[in-house]
Amino acid sequence: MKFLVYSQITAAQIAASLGLPEYSYYFVLRDFLPVLRQLGDVHVIEHPEVEVDPLYDAACAAGERCLFLSFSPPQKTPLGLRCPTLPVFAWEFSSIPNEHWLDELSQDWRYVLQKCGQGISHSGLTVQAVKAELGEDFPVISIPSPVWDKYQSLREQTSALPLQQSIRIRVRSGVVLDTHDVALEPYMPGPDAVAKAVAAARAPKPADSQAENPTGTPITPAAPRQSRLQISRRYMGEWYLRVLRELLPGLPGPAPAQLAALAAPATVELVFEADDQRLEPLNQVEPSSLPKSGVKPLTPEWVLSECSFELSGVVFTALFNPYDGRKNWVDMLTAFCAAFKDTADATLVLKLGHHEYQSALNDMLMCMARMPKFKCRVVLLQGFLDKAEFDSLISASAFVVNASHGEGQCLPLMEFLSCGKPAIAPRHSAMCDYIDEEVAFVVDSWLDATAWSHDPRLAYRTLRHQIDWSSLVEAYRAAYRCVQDDPSRYAKMSAAAIERMRGHCSQAVATQKLRHFLSIDEAVSQ
Repeated sequence: MKFLVYSQITAAQIAASLGLPEYSYYFVLRDFLPVLRQLGDVHVIEHPEVEVDPLYDAACAAGERCLFLSFSPPQKTPLGLRCPTLPVFAWEFSSIPNEHWLDELSQDWRYVLQKCGQGISHSGLTVQAVKAELGEDFPVISIPSPVWDKYQSLREQTSALPLQQSIRIRVRSGVVLDTHDVALEPYMPGPDAVAKAVAAARAPKPADSQAENPTGTPITPAAPRQSRLQISRRYMGEWYLRVLRELLPGLPGPAPAQLAALAAPATVELVFEADDQRLEPLNQVEPSSLPKSGVKPLTPEWVLSECSFELSGVVFTALFNPYDGRKNWVDMLTAFCAAFKDTADATLVLKLGHHEYQSALNDMLMCMARMPKFKCRVVLLQGFLDKAEFDSLISASAFVVNASHGEGQCLPLMEFLSCGKPAIAPRHSAMCDYIDEEVAFVVDSWLDATAWSHDPRLAYRTLRHQIDWSSLVEAYRAAYRCVQDDPSRYAKMSAAAIERMRGHCSQAVATQKLRHFLSIDEAVSQ
């Protein structure tokens, strides 16, 4: 058996690609490699259009079965190859895209999945959504990213109880902002804090679009794409031609040639800002846009450099892309500060994942500056952590936190749970597969209409989940009380989390599911 595997982001690019669209697919591919190598030979592909079919032809000539696994969303899955292709994808909404836009048939996932004939996802929710469109007999399976096994050594080192002594986290290249650091005191709640945060957010931007970012790497403008204005113009033209003129036949209008031009795709395009991926309807309390190219740091200390910090007490940790509105960092941050305004030994670590971080840090400081005084500690951490650094962060943490509107599987949540760290999280979307009261302090939520995340029309076609903020506050407090007053319960939740994830996302489970789904004979794979 031969597996050809591909993700748009490669190992060489990942450190500089945090926060880019589909960057997490690299991590999923990486975690699947040990499983695939148990089932056959694996070739990592970088250019599917030129590499896949020659390898497939060679395998066929040798009498060997060959599959191409594209770790990418369906609309970006290569089609038209001779090699059988399976998209391996994550999805967090109640329905899959069942219509296309911009004259791209691949935006309709039904079209892509039918072309491929089968698919692999990471949650029961996505399996249900696919079968709702393509029928109960369509071959699609949920196989979560197999992350459990790689933390075996860390599980053996980590105590079942939160740390009693401080742990120092060292970061080779990052930025750390600590609310318990006297250097950050001017930016904490108070009139001066708001004024400074506003001034930082309004800092002048370089006029040159090729300005360098704080790391010294040139910023390249994004390739032109159809803008929201262009799409709106086209839909207005279509509406006039198909609806309004028939209702009001006497209405004067342009000549037929002008009408056709109005309904046709516009030739004038507006270029999005680099890495602009916030396409879902905005939450009004979240930042309104991505950072502009060349944002300058507020102070020299905001430049990526070697740094370290200590963690102690009861530590809550969340990892996310700060420009992904679905991650809902505003609720996470404000609920924490409200829950522990008088608790100095409660710490929230927000590990950010985006190569443009200056604007996010400004937004978070502004958010905290507007709040009442709080004694709890907030640490904002920007930087790519290697394995040892990431393991130290897990070891220092008592709980992992999630307050998102939807998850396709949530790798950080699965990883921390695999290490015996209970969660504060809602039970919705992919998290329904593994979150409950045995392993988490569950946060209430309710359904809300929204658009698919990559739909530039912002057409409301699906559902996401809104978080009950007061429930999140109480979950924080209940988790803290558990550590302080009921350590035996914490130990039980820790053990339950490890066992839950062993059955959910271990290599043994993934191997068994893949072998059965792909009808791979065990003797052949060995």
